[in-house]
Amino acid sequence: MLTNYLKIAIRSFKKHKLTFSINLLGLTMGLTTMILIMMWVKDELGINRYHELGDRIYTVLTNHDNSTGIVTIAITPAEMAEAMRTELSQVEKAAGYSPFIEDVSFDNEGEIHISDGLFVDQEYLDMFSIEFLEGDKNKALNDLNSLVISESTALKIFGSTKGVVGKTLKWSVFEFGNDVMVSGVYKDFGEKDVVKPQFLLAFPYFKKMLGDGAHWDNFNAGTFLLLKEGTDIEAFNSQIKDFIKTKKAESNVTPFIQGFEDTYLYGVYENGKVVGGRINYVWIFSGIALFILMIACINFMNLTTARTMKRVKEIGVKKSMGASRRILFGQFMVETFLLTFFALLAALVLASLLQPIFNQISMKELRLEFDLTLILFLVSVWILTGLMSGIYPAVYLSQLRPIQILKSNVKGSYGELLARKGLVVFQFSVSLLLIIGILVIGRQMSFIQNQNLGYKQSNLLQISSSSLSVSQLKLFLEQAKTLPGVENASSLSHPLIGLMSSTIGLTWEGKNPDEQVKFENITVNMDLIETMGFQILEGRSFSREFGDEKNKIILNEEALTVIGLEEPIGATVNLWGKDMEVIGVLKNFHFESLKEKVKPAFLKYDDSFMQKIILRIDGDRQLETIASVSELFENLFFQSMDYSFMDDDFQTLYVQEERVSKLAKYFGSVAIFLSCLGLFGLAAFTVENRKKEIGVRKVLGASIKSILYLIVKDFVLLVMVSILVMIPLAWYLSNYWLQQYAYKINLSWWIFAGAAAIILLIALLTVIFQAFKAATNNPINSIVSE
Repeated sequence: MLTNYLKIAIRSFKKHKLTFSINLLGLTMGLTTMILIMMWVKDELGINRYHELGDRIYTVLTNHDNSTGIVTIAITPAEMAEAMRTELSQVEKAAGYSPFIEDVSFDNEGEIHISDGLFVDQEYLDMFSIEFLEGDKNKALNDLNSLVISESTALKIFGSTKGVVGKTLKWSVFEFGNDVMVSGVYKDFGEKDVVKPQFLLAFPYFKKMLGDGAHWDNFNAGTFLLLKEGTDIEAFNSQIKDFIKTKKAESNVTPFIQGFEDTYLYGVYENGKVVGGRINYVWIFSGIALFILMIACINFMNLTTARTMKRVKEIGVKKSMGASRRILFGQFMVETFLLTFFALLAALVLASLLQPIFNQISMKELRLEFDLTLILFLVSVWILTGLMSGIYPAVYLSQLRPIQILKSNVKGSYGELLARKGLVVFQFSVSLLLIIGILVIGRQMSFIQNQNLGYKQSNLLQISSSSLSVSQLKLFLEQAKTLPGVENASSLSHPLIGLMSSTIGLTWEGKNPDEQVKFENITVNMDLIETMGFQILEGRSFSREFGDEKNKIILNEEALTVIGLEEPIGATVNLWGKDMEVIGVLKNFHFESLKEKVKPAFLKYDDSFMQKIILRIDGDRQLETIASVSELFENLFFQSMDYSFMDDDFQTLYVQEERVSKLAKYFGSVAIFLSCLGLFGLAAFTVENRKKEIGVRKVLGASIKSILYLIVKDFVLLVMVSILVMIPLAWYLSNYWLQQYAYKINLSWWIFAGAAAIILLIALLTVIFQAFKAATNNPINSIVSE
């Protein structure tokens, strides 16, 4: 029976080549999209989820209840891990870790190497599944002067991973550093890790670097916990909510824990509660994949039922010869599953060919690996697609009565026609939603790129200076200013973009003692304000002409608003117990993503802790200026210069949105193409079924224009219905997406009108080709063929 079904299916494909080709192409594109998105989603869901003890590892986060609202960060006091380890019975292990530290210099007998990494407790190695190639993982960081390096770092410094344990290096960053002994080499962190340190140093040394800064008022480290099995997380969070307040009674900070495996996908908080993160994009793209596959299946259903009249004689003969409804249903389902199987094979080939391009767009290293999970997924998709595509046409065709069929008395029912039109409306509604989404995301990205950030962001060169001493930095700045093409030069304590150095230690006369306000703390060198192009609204900048400037402070507009000084210049504020004179007010400038409002910030002068050099260079002489600056850096310090442009760094804050924008454009194009493909097929069959009517009308004098109108109007009406149905939903979803930005575009009416015009034009062009062909055909041919 099955063999007979397969033979009939192959004959049907050969006989109806256009239908077969359209269905095969549509299903192939739908399945290819599903496979590519499945690869992306699988990768996203796998981030941080390979550690053996991962389901018991938690990250400690802190909610800061400020006057401006609750701010949630994954930063704790440096003493947090040790305190939780000793005071909480549910904690099996606790590990403190430093912020990710860039550009640490390692000196191997005069040969300098730069690496990025972390200071961590030994228990960090006990918690996480880090594969050691050399050394004893169980005690690698027990000693204060121990160093563990990655495989790639070992190869870079020593040329080998063998015989490395026991060798000594001198590390330095800013004014800190000491001699350490290599105690282990670990396999490089991989694609499933968000943070990929190239070295690990002992966390107690980091606390030693903090000195007096390692107290419960300062948030300068992170904490991982390994909880005992069976711990009630809700009860544990309730228990630790006042943990910091027991150390510092006036603290406004509430700690809580989040599963380490969830931190990548669920990283967006509002009012202290998680509201999403990258998981939103996982759901969005999963939905897009499903919608595109549904569009392809709808094409199949529409085309199959539309050509009912071409198969009624076949069905009638089979029924009159005793074929049951079950047998006919089986025949049509076998045809569907066979076609879907061909499409699945073609989709696998196409997905493999598109994989490098898709990796480039998504900035991932995805691979199509045929393991049991993938095979089960593909079989499930095949069955689902076959059922979605075939069950309605099979039920519809198999229920036709033989007497009606043989008397040529079969006509499409009103319900069938309504269902087919409804499916077309659904297709174009999804396509319209994607077009509007693409336009909104594109406009918001353009708005971000052209937004005035409060400084002159072009031609700002940022150079890492973590490995330089104070005297080396001073020498470099002096000589860099003399180079042709360098307009100004300075330095600051932290990268300005994404700045996360804050304090609640700023007070002033009249401040409510119960109210805590977080200020961004930016330590700068002389000439930084001039180099950046910040706008001074009142007062002056830091200047060598006024002697020692370390007791002076400059506020931004938002800080001035919070403090409430009517005459700020000359006023005194107190920072960490030291009186500071306000000498200037800067116009607000953006140092975070435009998703965030500008926060209160202050600038203070101190040239002893500089992480980034900032050079303003001549835009007309970029290449030669960079070359001369790089040559100076290498000649002075015998190491290569690590640099970036600040406007490029600002764009890294929106990498996620840029990827989504690109992927949305491609998947939106696929959805539109599939919708048009289905419309093209339906138009072809409509013309075929009405060719006698069209021929008669032409013989009676109908014009080409009237024939075009006759065919096109029904399809245009369906697209218009799609527009009316989808625009309110599209407006709501677009507005919801934009709410994540503090600075955003307005949803202008022309975005929706433009998207509607685009979808209408595409549909019109798709249908008019078939309509024009029918309108210009010789009517004698149409009438004779009947």
